[in-house]
Amino acid sequence: MAQTLRDFLKQVENLPPDTLLCVAEVDEAFAAHVAEIEIIEDAKPQNPKAEGIEAVELGNGKERVVVIRW
Repeated sequence: MAQTLRDFLKQVENLPPDTLLCVAEVDEAFAAHVAEIEIIEDAKPQNPKAEGIEAVELGNGKERVVVIRW
């Protein structure tokens, strides 16, 4: 299920500011270091319940999304 930035910030609000930020696919056993965090202004969200496809198309839209690249 898609998560908003508000939901994410609420989950991490009490963590120390030097906490390591990592990303991992759902079925991975190990996390990866974040290479870049990018804000995309023209994203097009897909159906958040659809599985097996991309959650967001980075372009051709009107939504703002935060992308964590690893």
